[in-house]
Amino acid sequence: MVTEAARIATLHSYAVMDTPEEPEFTALVARIATTFSVRSAVISFIDDNRQWYKARYGVDGTSVPRVQSLCTHILESDDTTVLPDARQHPTFRDNIHVACEGGVRFYAAAPIKALNRARLGTVCLFDPRPRPEGMSERERRQLSSFAAQVVELLEQRRNVIRGRAAGKIPAVPPLPSAG
Repeated sequence: MVTEAARIATLHSYAVMDTPEEPEFTALVARIATTFSVRSAVISFIDDNRQWYKARYGVDGTSVPRVQSLCTHILESDDTTVLPDARQHPTFRDNIHVACEGGVRFYAAAPIKALNRARLGTVCLFDPRPRPEGMSERERRQLSSFAAQVVELLEQRRNVIRGRAAGKIPAVPPLPSAG
């Protein structure tokens, strides 16, 4: 089991918090929302005090306080969580994002697990319509696969950052030659 301090240290080691949008993450979250036919999806990371959205689809804000986050509960398990109607779940029904008019009804999330198994955040999707059928086992595996793709993107980012710091990768790609 990774401690909370080790989890936060691992998250910070990726230097991803508060970074600008990146096309790879934006494209991935759009693909997630489309794949599952939901109104909203986010790739989020959770630090000490907030859930921050690296990429979002159908969501206006860039973060929520951790105490209001549904996804903070997902960090407690390696499993994909599916709530056909969040209003029916005792942990989630009083959450501000669920209890409000037009709030989250269908919710599903898979933890983003770093190579050291630290759970850094989630790939989550949600919709204002309940989905009584929930998700099939295949769909759950697919959502977990999307979370694994986020880790691959994080590792690629980290390798580029390290390469630039070591002078092995130029900060700005060279222009193509005109020849």
